[in-house]
Amino acid sequence: MNITFRQLRVFVQLFELRSFTASSLALHMTQSAVSKLCSELEAEVGFPLFDRSTRHVEPTDGASDLYAYAVELLGTLDSATRSLSDLGSTRKGKVGIAAAPMVFYGLLCDVMTGYQRQFPHVRLETYEVSTDVAIDHVVNGRVDFGLVAIDRDEPRLQIEPVYHDVLCLACPPLHHLLADGQPVKWEQLAREKIIMLRSDNNIGRTVDSIMRRYDADFRAPVEVGAVSTMLGLVRAGAGIAVVSKYISRCADTFGISIVPIVHSADTVRTLSLIRRRNARSSIAAAKFIEIMRVDLQRSQ
Repeated sequence: MNITFRQLRVFVQLFELRSFTASSLALHMTQSAVSKLCSELEAEVGFPLFDRSTRHVEPTDGASDLYAYAVELLGTLDSATRSLSDLGSTRKGKVGIAAAPMVFYGLLCDVMTGYQRQFPHVRLETYEVSTDVAIDHVVNGRVDFGLVAIDRDEPRLQIEPVYHDVLCLACPPLHHLLADGQPVKWEQLAREKIIMLRSDNNIGRTVDSIMRRYDADFRAPVEVGAVSTMLGLVRAGAGIAVVSKYISRCADTFGISIVPIVHSADTVRTLSLIRRRNARSSIAAAKFIEIMRVDLQRSQ
């Protein structure tokens, strides 16, 4: 069997986009070239990978298994390419980072600024995404590393805790929970209107699990996908929200008060550096991680 990486890239695009036209545009290839490479791959594996019609391209049952292997192989190749392209120098190349938008805002923007001053020829590429997408980007070799609060085992990753954060409460000015100046308890929040992040966000999953211990019928009146939307609603008086302490700087710009929650195991949140297992970091990426570790240690 003689399968090429070029064939696999075409296959992955077709599997994800379900269209020869869209895939050819994404790959900067002609549609006939995409079709030819797909046919060659089908000849190699010995069965059709797609059911074709004039309007749709649908993967066959066997295509799903091949897709998982193809993504893994292409991720390994992309990761190796990133590392080898600037392995011996910080005078060129790029560093790709995946994290939530507020992680960049609260923790990484200062690190990036300092790094750029020290290594101005290295290009930084940021991917402001959810934890789940950040994990996929690291596994698939799209970025060098991620900084996330990971809440599941992932054997394809090397996971290193680097920052311990705490959960706090974001309240509008003059909210009654601010009156006595004391940390609030989780059970107090069961009686409040809590604006929640959706379950595809690590904090959303965490807070929902905690609140259901105190109220089995807990249901947030508003559920959002972005922290910025959540803070805007808090400022407007729609409710309160549970947030990470590192967004305090952003909350200040919104005119929102941050209140501590009584310390417990539930309030501690760990951010981890995630890298593809067995992948070697480029010199440029390793330098960024070194600077980041020092800065995060100093700030907590």
